[in-house]
Amino acid sequence: MLIFDHALSSLVKPFTKPQVPVTIGNVTLGGQPGEYPTCMIGSMFYKGHKVITDHAAATFDVDEATEQLREMEAIAGETGMQFIVDVVGESAEALVKYCQFVADTAASRQTPLLMDGLTDEIRVPAMKVLVDSGLRDRLIYNSIEPKVKEETIEAIKACEIRHAVLLSFDSTMLLPVQKLKLLQGWDDRTGIKEGLLAKATRAGISNCIVDVAVLDMPSIGIAARTIGDVREATGLPAGCAPSNAIFECGGIKRFGNDARLTSLVAACTYLAASGASFVLFGPIKNARPVTLAVANADAFHAYAGRRIDKIKPGSENHPLFRLF
Repeated sequence: MLIFDHALSSLVKPFTKPQVPVTIGNVTLGGQPGEYPTCMIGSMFYKGHKVITDHAAATFDVDEATEQLREMEAIAGETGMQFIVDVVGESAEALVKYCQFVADTAASRQTPLLMDGLTDEIRVPAMKVLVDSGLRDRLIYNSIEPKVKEETIEAIKACEIRHAVLLSFDSTMLLPVQKLKLLQGWDDRTGIKEGLLAKATRAGISNCIVDVAVLDMPSIGIAARTIGDVREATGLPAGCAPSNAIFECGGIKRFGNDARLTSLVAACTYLAASGASFVLFGPIKNARPVTLAVANADAFHAYAGRRIDKIKPGSENHPLFRLF
């Protein structure tokens, strides 16, 4: 019985490693479970986003895009959740245009933007333009990867970008201990390999958030384990993006039209309950059901943390005080 009780309590117990909250704009990620709500990251202008009328010209239905952004803002406000907009662009020009739209349209002029071009060849020139337009403090470079080019590191440093996602992914290193090596560096037969944390330091990044990467739908369980290990080892905010794996899983289709959304809600809630600091939940149109579900998990964490561990929620706007 004692073993059973310990297993239950371990789900929400504080990390032994001091956690380093990362504040970007009006969002704070990380901290001990129950301290800050999971940051919800919804995507706009991705390939297939129906608001786009012409990908080549980067034209879109402004009214519909605005409505979807307002829905994200509304559910976040109702539940006390935090959010970041993941802005995707298929060209540097498109990425600039989309980021500027979100920056200008968001109700808060502090809403962070995850700058999510498909390659560094898209992200770097877009970054330079967006920094010149005054958006430096709101931009999160997505992402610094193990095979990042030296010229990209130099460009990020030159632009004085302070926030970045570290994508801990290599197709040959999929287990939690291996993903930690990708972050911290390791030694193999060819010599010492530089980790993502060192690369970020050289790029001048002061605020790192770690994406532990999801390979396919079953690996969401491994991602959850990895998130806990990364946070325990580094104290940094960590999370992942389960949405692509879920929407690409053919087996889910047989359960009906709502199966993918149901699976997405389940995955994001599971990850939040496992200690994720953020979840990239995919299309922003799904913000309401996913955010409400995760808000409940965050409120449960916060109540247990306050009663058992004496951890106070980071603000009076926490889901604990908005839901119950």
